Amino acid sequence: MKTLVIGAAIIDMILQVEHVPASGEDVLGQDLRTMVGGCAYNVAATLRNLSCEHDLCVPVGEGAHADIIKKELQKREYPILIHDKEKDNGFCFCLVEKSGERTFITTQGIEGEFRKEWFENIDISGYKNVYLAGYQACGENGKVMAEWLAGLKGIDIYFAPGPVICDIERDTMKQILAVHPILHLNEKELLDYTGEDTVKQGLEALYRMTQNRIIVTLGSKGAICWDGQNLVQAPAMKAQVIDTIGAGDSHIGAVLACISQGKSMEESLNVANRVAAAVVGVQGAVISKEEFEKKMEEYR
Repeated sequence: MKTLVIGAAIIDMILQVEHVPASGEDVLGQDLRTMVGGCAYNVAATLRNLSCEHDLCVPVGEGAHADIIKKELQKREYPILIHDKEKDNGFCFCLVEKSGERTFITTQGIEGEFRKEWFENIDISGYKNVYLAGYQACGENGKVMAEWLAGLKGIDIYFAPGPVICDIERDTMKQILAVHPILHLNEKELLDYTGEDTVKQGLEALYRMTQNRIIVTLGSKGAICWDGQNLVQAPAMKAQVIDTIGAGDSHIGAVLACISQGKSMEESLNVANRVAAAVVGVQGAVISKEEFEKKMEEYR
């Protein structure tokens, strides 16, 4: 089952710090690294490493950041499905603390200005799954996305709202949830959005809105999936955390790949937990095929 991954490819600038500075405070940083990132690009990297057939649909603009992204997409043999010269691609400044926790400061570029006409040349008939990240559901982007998603028939929509879940406009979120997406989010996002006190209550509240499966990552407690009747659980994998950049992206990417390849949800969650453990054990969100396979062997 082929998957269309829609979203952003941006430049990640990753800086190691002792701690995130308070207002007015100075801290020293070290080991600045620059690489291509973005939720959609990270998800596609996991699909590629798990040999899942997919296409990556990310806007590529014009400028210094876009040039780097263009070269990377060509290197990975991804066709550029959207090229808009109006502005450059955005970037994300990632501060990574000693614990591996990360703080993002994101500046959007062309990927924050999705347009209705961009979808006119995309033949959706060849896809069974569509993935969308929360950043592309914010603001005017969200209105375009919600309208396009509403027109899809017979396609499983995977939506990972991420940390901006409460920033998505209410009407946009209502439209997206109305197409019954399979949701992927973490415990904090679930509770923040639903306003509930427990995961169980949050799952029940969110299921009433989507009537479809909800996947929740629970950190050291593993991951779960609720389909309205049955709860599937998978334990976390112990990992040496370098940074947590892309952990959620790699997890949903692995679930998507496994489901596409006919695995059960339980099997999919177990693989996804292993993949996320592998990703947090390296710097950045993207792992080469060779390093990925080596890491996965460590978590068998």
